[in-house]
Amino acid sequence: MQVLFAKKDKMNCTFDASVVTIGNFDGVHEGHQAVVAYARKLADDNGFPLVVLTFEPHPRAVLFPEKPLHRLTTADEKSARLLAVGADFVHVVPFTLDFAKTSPADFIQTLLVEALHAKHVVVGQDFRFGFKAAGCVETLRQESRFETHVLADVCDEAGERYSSRRLRADG
Repeated sequence: MQVLFAKKDKMNCTFDASVVTIGNFDGVHEGHQAVVAYARKLADDNGFPLVVLTFEPHPRAVLFPEKPLHRLTTADEKSARLLAVGADFVHVVPFTLDFAKTSPADFIQTLLVEALHAKHVVVGQDFRFGFKAAGCVETLRQESRFETHVLADVCDEAGERYSSRRLRADG
């Protein structure tokens, strides 16, 4: 069952167009916050709500259960942080082995188009999705029902990319 978290003033809202950003967002670090900020401005400029599409549990925990994954935030903490940094809604999709078999085309159709009514999709440059990560930025860019926005990596003063993997290694 998919779960939708919303800001208090959006609890009973429905929408027929949205800006969607997609990712695991574990830690909601500076890189994630930059993606959400870009998507927030795009949503404001177009008068659409901002929906963050994320997954629980973390896909790596399902696909590679033999490799322990230290989470930076719980699912509830992650959703609360995403709402606090600008999301109107956090759409949480249960990540299961069956969901992992979803083709990129089905992911686009069922989640982005039918469920979330995406008119703009914002992702990082290394975004992958669908069965065996077959979908990529170019897959999204070929879609005519929404516009795809691809953001470059966000780096610290030393030029190192912010990432959840890096934060896990540092912590």
